[in-house]
Amino acid sequence: MEKNPVKIALALGGGGVRGLAHIGIIKSLQKDIPLSMIAGTSMGAMVGAYYALHAEVATLEKKIIKIIEKKDIKEIERMIGSDNPGGEKKLIVQTLLTLVKRIYLLNLRAIKRWVFSGKEIYWVFDELGLNVDFNQVKIPFCCMSVDLRTGDDIMLNEGNIKEAILASTALPGVFPPLKKGNRLLIDGGITGSVPVAAAKSMAADIVIAVGVEARVDYNKILGNGLDMMFQADAIRADKLTGLRMKEADVQIYPEVWHISWASFSRARECIKAGEEAAEKAKPQIFELIRKKRREKAWRKIFSLGWGAKKG
Repeated sequence: MEKNPVKIALALGGGGVRGLAHIGIIKSLQKDIPLSMIAGTSMGAMVGAYYALHAEVATLEKKIIKIIEKKDIKEIERMIGSDNPGGEKKLIVQTLLTLVKRIYLLNLRAIKRWVFSGKEIYWVFDELGLNVDFNQVKIPFCCMSVDLRTGDDIMLNEGNIKEAILASTALPGVFPPLKKGNRLLIDGGITGSVPVAAAKSMAADIVIAVGVEARVDYNKILGNGLDMMFQADAIRADKLTGLRMKEADVQIYPEVWHISWASFSRARECIKAGEEAAEKAKPQIFELIRKKRREKAWRKIFSLGWGAKKG
């Protein structure tokens, strides 16, 4: 075992079902790259928490595949919407259906404070064994949330992990916020999908950021005000995530941008995309590890030499 190992942190972003690509990322990296710490947002928080507790994700993958067959998850996919491939000939019909669905959801949000009560997913975290304390993790882990009352980014790294993940996944209008003291906590992706700053604060030598946000379709037909509103929000999220990602030493973008955040039936596709993306990034990561090892070795030599001179 190295006396001064290179500490590698993963910063796992949110993106709904696209975040299951993180399972593939970790499956690939853990084969030959030691992961020292993890920071996650939203779905990245769930995957990161599981790995921090168990140091493996193979079991998580099996459990997730079983979970997505459950009625409650299928109901979320049906309500929010999933991908509807079919080519150009269906474009007009798809646009109309999407418009009706968006109006329905917006009206529902106006009547109710959120679309789902949260109970629809609470059981998922229990089934994954995440209803435990942070002191049980095998490697340092934190997840990010935002205080709706102050706008502050909140790092959650103590107390109950399930509660922290509920806060990190509380998408406004879809799931209820989590009340914690005077704070009203919501999805950490609101101010930046990928928690690079949090990963850096954990004293990592190398930060690997994984972005799974949908790309902005600049060729999209903007036929109405709602289309323009959603497009503007997509541009904002894309620019913000890009700024966060640039702060990392390695940026990985699995090919999942075309998958809807609620298309749980495409979980296997997301996981595979994560594996493939991680494999492509390995040469860059290996080179960075070698570079950091050399830097640590030189620092040690200089510190020993300086100590000898002082003596």
